[in-house]
Amino acid sequence: MILFHGTTQIIKEIDLSKGRHRTDFGKGFYLGSNLDVAEKWAKNRASFSGKPIVMRYFLDPTIFSDKAVNPLCFDYPSASWLDFVRDNRRKEDTDHPHKPRHQHGVVRGPIANDKVNFVVEDYINGKITACEAIARAKAMPNALQISLHSEVALKYVQMSNTQYKEFMSSGIWSEWKSI
Repeated sequence: MILFHGTTQIIKEIDLSKGRHRTDFGKGFYLGSNLDVAEKWAKNRASFSGKPIVMRYFLDPTIFSDKAVNPLCFDYPSASWLDFVRDNRRKEDTDHPHKPRHQHGVVRGPIANDKVNFVVEDYINGKITACEAIARAKAMPNALQISLHSEVALKYVQMSNTQYKEFMSSGIWSEWKSI
């Protein structure tokens, strides 16, 4: 399966230690199925610094049946998906950023709309119920996110022909280029 990663730098090798903390599926390397979402993410990141770049990868779909990877898959926003996102985004005094919050090598699930941060925060703080949070966190149509969390999972990512697309000063995305 072809997947995308929006960033501000060319990634020649995936380094799991560089993932952000308190993200939907935990600290890891995130890929998405929707190019438009990846472009939007890259442009958003570049608004702080750098230039937007979208990386293109191939992920072997057999990863989701490898018990050594311990995959976790959510087909749609559900109570279990919401609880998983909540648990990964929680902020606590006892939080240890280097300790993983789950033991899954790969997690697949929907990308919620842009309001998910507020919805999850309201859910965490008990302001809304799980049912209300799920209803508010509408999944983006035709968009899926996959996060990689283990070295075993990285073996399923094809890096040999990794390509990228960058935003040029004219405002036009360049053609795909191989690294």
